[in-house]
Amino acid sequence: MNIAQQNQWSRGQLESVANCPACSSENRAVANFTRRDNEGAMPDLWRMVQCIDCQSIWLDPRPDAQSLPRAYDDYYTHDTEADDVPQNGGSGLAWRLINGYLNRRFGMHRQPESGWGYAIFSLIEPWRLKLDYYGRHLTYNRVGRPGCLLDIGCGNGAFLDRAKSMGWQVHGCEIDPKAVAACRSIGIDVIEGDAFAPQLVEQSFDVITMSHVIEHVHDQPALLQRAHDLLRPGGWLWLAVPNPQSIGLFVSNSAWHALHPPYHLCIPSQAILTNWLKEQGFSEIQLLRRGAHVRQIWRISQAIAQREVIVAPSPGRLFAWRLLADALATISPYRTEETVLLARKPD
Repeated sequence: MNIAQQNQWSRGQLESVANCPACSSENRAVANFTRRDNEGAMPDLWRMVQCIDCQSIWLDPRPDAQSLPRAYDDYYTHDTEADDVPQNGGSGLAWRLINGYLNRRFGMHRQPESGWGYAIFSLIEPWRLKLDYYGRHLTYNRVGRPGCLLDIGCGNGAFLDRAKSMGWQVHGCEIDPKAVAACRSIGIDVIEGDAFAPQLVEQSFDVITMSHVIEHVHDQPALLQRAHDLLRPGGWLWLAVPNPQSIGLFVSNSAWHALHPPYHLCIPSQAILTNWLKEQGFSEIQLLRRGAHVRQIWRISQAIAQREVIVAPSPGRLFAWRLLADALATISPYRTEETVLLARKPD
């Protein structure tokens, strides 16, 4: 099927996006990324293009506003998910050390634990950064004592459940009714709606988190402005989004898992994100290192490459690239799979 001539997809209508949604540039790279969705659940072939000027990536054509919600009929956030660092990971020494680190770092109360965990993992930088990401960097020395937290696009509530164990008063909003039901099944009541839901009008928060949300929405600066409005003076925004300048994209090309069509409409570059945040009134913007993190998520890209018959590196070369990616992600935030940042609303 010739994508350029389509005006429909399997669940509705398409709309063309000629200019980069991030910077309005007309300069797109000649090469593009073409494939089906990550799960191969839909027959549609999608094209994502990269902006020469700002390096952001966008979907063209994309589902129109009326049909886009139909893509989420069988989206993965409907289901409860296994915790990245599960409570029942076992009683071995490694788990006791991990629990000890998380308890000391984030105020959790995980058992069994070893008090040596904090000292040991503080010395192992790749793992320390990985565990800090698990708690979304909400440590006392970064954002202050636990207060009122909103997770925008909270999915099935896995992080809200975690934040609750860290002492936060948790709130969430989610547009997917099936994901909302998943939240409520684990005892977390959330708003069925987006960040502009009327129930949030009179509320304010000490911290707002958005994990892989902004790339799903049409008007990204408006969402950042809404987050700024909902924060109390001195409050913090934590944000995670795929990084279009990652080593993973270079290695996997069209098979890169974070392209994730048709769900990801625009993946902004770090420079664009930083500019947007400044324009919306945020300050103290900090790009955060990610640590060792690519092994599991690169397996998704490998599976996509195999299914979609996309050329992939040999196992040996892939292993070498993985070592390099994790090493660079430990010392720098610029080539990681994700852009992760904190930004503050001034007092």
